Amino acid sequence: MVAVDYVVIGAGYAGLKCAETLMDKGFKTLIFDMRESGGEISVFSKLSDFSSKYEKYIEEVEELKKDIPVDIGTVIKSKPVIVNSGNGLKRFEAKRVLLCTGATDVAPAKLNVLGKRVAGIYTLETALRLISDNNRIGNKVLIAAKEDKVVELAESQFYRLGYEVELSELQGDISVIGKDRVEGVEIGGETYNCDTLIVYGGRSSFNPLKLRGTPVGNVVTCTYDYSKVEENVKNFLSKI
Repeated sequence: MVAVDYVVIGAGYAGLKCAETLMDKGFKTLIFDMRESGGEISVFSKLSDFSSKYEKYIEEVEELKKDIPVDIGTVIKSKPVIVNSGNGLKRFEAKRVLLCTGATDVAPAKLNVLGKRVAGIYTLETALRLISDNNRIGNKVLIAAKEDKVVELAESQFYRLGYEVELSELQGDISVIGKDRVEGVEIGGETYNCDTLIVYGGRSSFNPLKLRGTPVGNVVTCTYDYSKVEENVKNFLSKI
């Protein structure tokens, strides 16, 4: 079993920044990500309105990606570290594990719409990832969301890509009209004519396998405001 000083789980902004500092200080460090180096910042870089908003972080991540080697694989256990990669299971002994797994969008359980077998229902996070890869997710979009600056940004981005967009406050029950595909949505007694529903109810920590370690970055702050993510990362690194 290979022994290292640190294993960093997640190669988004926080993971890459932590790995850079640890390596510069001479610690033997490995960094893993289940998808790709760059995390959601790489998604934002493909969307014009988001790339303008997050330009500072996109530039930082692009530079870090050049110098920080990232292994693609899913960490399924953190003590010892077991990684499921394309070449099978790998095991490592780490003195410390950093959880830089980030945040994921949530919809309040009382809405109970994302589990329906109806096409055209997405969280904001999933919708952004799809359109960043040039997928068309519909034509008439309803964004049902809690108040957040990222919602305005998303509305502008969808308009720019040729979608019709309406916004609704995320409140009470949501009834989806349509059997196979969204044909409309009813919220608080008001009916919206749409073929796509995007739900944004805030963010929560992304750690589905309940891995143990020190959380750093958006897994702590759970936000689209990367100035808060940056502050959390700086505070952690100042103590190393």
